Amino acid sequence: MNLHQLVGSVLMLGFRGDSLDDLETREDISQLKAIHCGGVILFDHDIKANGPRNIQSPKQLAKLIQALRNELGSELIIGIDQEGGQVSRLDEHNGFRPTLSAKEFSELINIDQNQYAQQQAKQLSTIGIDLNFAPCVDLAVDPDSPIIAAKDRAFGNTIEQVFDCAYKVIDAHHQAGIACCIKHYPGHGSSMIDSHKGVCDITNTHTPEEYDIFAKLIERYEDSIAVMSGHLMQTNIDSDFPASLSIKHIGERIRAKLLFDGVVITDSLDMRAIRNEFGEGESAVRALSAGSDLILDGLNAPGFREPGAPGRLAQAIYQAVKQNRLAHGEAKLLESRDRIDRLLGRLVDEESD
Repeated sequence: MNLHQLVGSVLMLGFRGDSLDDLETREDISQLKAIHCGGVILFDHDIKANGPRNIQSPKQLAKLIQALRNELGSELIIGIDQEGGQVSRLDEHNGFRPTLSAKEFSELINIDQNQYAQQQAKQLSTIGIDLNFAPCVDLAVDPDSPIIAAKDRAFGNTIEQVFDCAYKVIDAHHQAGIACCIKHYPGHGSSMIDSHKGVCDITNTHTPEEYDIFAKLIERYEDSIAVMSGHLMQTNIDSDFPASLSIKHIGERIRAKLLFDGVVITDSLDMRAIRNEFGEGESAVRALSAGSDLILDGLNAPGFREPGAPGRLAQAIYQAVKQNRLAHGEAKLLESRDRIDRLLGRLVDEESD
């Protein structure tokens, strides 16, 4: 595997359209193919166009996923945000199973929780999803938090509540062959700002329990789950960068303190918290240097963005390696690729690349 391919393997990007018969979709997929993109993230809604995006129906989506694998390679990672409730890319309005919010799930009895989680995970597996950016394990610290509790995305406000629900969801996904990503480290539940709209400073509101839930889930699952870092400022830990770009958070706390050797994924870099403050390519390089393994950019945010973002992201990482600006360079990318393959249960024969 050459360096260009290695760079592409740590990128997961969004694209427009719901069929490779569409001109926009073909244009976007052509860009992803050119950079050897390792993964795609699916959305039901295109924010800029204010209309549908990748998902119309179960039959259409299964056909699209197969076409993507044919075009971008059989090992393409297909990711989605399928928490349930308000964060559901697949729901009954487009022909999928009805979903429950995290809060509603927490109110079910055990047997119903297990059955629901298994049915939802099986649906993802049947369609061809590899990675679900769920469960959300943020604690409902502030009931008025506009991005977590106010959207019923939290299982509860205690470690016990959240852990009990999260492990049922994760176990059901694992039984169906789907990888999970817990989010949003170090905890978004006390924030009164949506990181889609700007940087959230949680320095004075964050609680120890918000960190502890990640520690407890990592202890249980080790590297068989992924962790998503949030665009969250905690100035008592890092006064310059949000957790998603911070070596003090990822390298020193997630890796060194929690001993996590699994995949760390950035929250989407097209959110205003990053776009307003950090450069497009620079944020990707900084996230990798901090210890992240998979760079997520949904390319699905409001406002104008110059065409050709996939190429610019890949080129920024490539140049950072060549110019020795990415810590440990190619070795770092190889390590990240190995973590990603472990998460997805794949063994890669490097000699065949």
